[in-house]
Amino acid sequence: MTYIALFVLAFVGGPVAFRSLTRAGPSRTAFRRLALFTALCAATGLTLRYGFADLWGLDYLLTGTGILFIWGGWIGVLAYGAQALRRLDRGRAMRRWTAVMGAVGTTVPWFGLASASLIAG
Repeated sequence: MTYIALFVLAFVGGPVAFRSLTRAGPSRTAFRRLALFTALCAATGLTLRYGFADLWGLDYLLTGTGILFIWGGWIGVLAYGAQALRRLDRGRAMRRWTAVMGAVGTTVPWFGLASASLIAG
């Protein structure tokens, strides 16, 4: 049941989060917000991971929250890259391709989780 919830989170939540982060046009304000969002997510996730290393993997709430923040940072990086490409080319095709590739990119961590689960048995 847990894997189903994580699957839905990765394949629905990730693309929805990416879309909401890239909804605004590629302006300076949007870049600043994305940079702040990405930095805060990554810093929070890494602080939870390494600041509480003795609890990591034992406390499911701490571990899950840390992973979600790290994933949020990943989605922020994808959104930042998409906006940078959209700034270079403001055409419809670029907007569509960056939306598709960004949405697909948000699901990449799921494949790492699934692979690790298969190896661990």
